[in-house]
Amino acid sequence: MPPVILDRYEDFEEYARSAALVTYKPEFYKGPFLDDPGRVRRVTFTAIGVNINGIVLSFMYKLGYDDMYDATLAWEDQAIAIENQIMDMVTHLQAECGLVQGSLASRPTMGESLAIRP
Repeated sequence: MPPVILDRYEDFEEYARSAALVTYKPEFYKGPFLDDPGRVRRVTFTAIGVNINGIVLSFMYKLGYDDMYDATLAWEDQAIAIENQIMDMVTHLQAECGLVQGSLASRPTMGESLAIRP
């Protein structure tokens, strides 16, 4: 069963407290230079194994640059602010529910399977 995608972090945080496992997967900006500092541009949180009325579900919350865009800031300042906010969320969830970096392996989607076939 695919995860339930949530729109609010507060809702995700509530489900994460009762999850069997909570994971996060950060995505980084890829700069043109090798010495560019890798800035977090998006993070995907997943709460796995949440028991809701006898049904075990997973919940997902994604947060990234597009969700937090502020036209009044320069790009570098905004990238730093967004990375700081995301890392604050990671730190908070680590303290609350034992967050693990990574994701669970899953079967490929139908589109991925069709793209792989010759």
